[in-house]
Amino acid sequence: MAQPPPDVEGDDCLPAYRHLFCPDLLRDKVAFITGGGSGIGFRIAEIFMRHGCHTVIASRSLPRVLTAARKLAGATGRRCLPLSMDVRAPPAVMAAVDQALKEFGRIDILINCSSSSCGLPFCRCGRELPVPRWRLVLQRLQDRDGHRHQRHLQRVSCAL
Repeated sequence: MAQPPPDVEGDDCLPAYRHLFCPDLLRDKVAFITGGGSGIGFRIAEIFMRHGCHTVIASRSLPRVLTAARKLAGATGRRCLPLSMDVRAPPAVMAAVDQALKEFGRIDILINCSSSSCGLPFCRCGRELPVPRWRLVLQRLQDRDGHRHQRHLQRVSCAL
């Protein structure tokens, strides 16, 4: 069995990667990752991209996602769309989804790594949460073109 890749300090791409799964497992899929500019979200974006996925990474900090997108695209050869977005602001979420759909035509995978995804600081998320922010993305996909994206919505909904 393959060993997990060595980690690196900070938000840099791995110096080497041995595929634990089929290298083209996610070929030409599109992942929308909130909090994708750093930390766990950055690493998820990298691994998905190393398996053939294009990504949209969103964060409140545009400079952070611009830097991250350059690193990710350079290391993987896949497309990475950086977007500035606050998941607590529904209009910003709607605009980001529209930009992602304009760029890629679809969203196959949704991953929320934003520390404000639940509307509360991460350490206080143990109590009952407000409506999950990922539903804003799903709702926007459905509102925009429900029929065209219906099978993608089902796939994303089942994954969550």
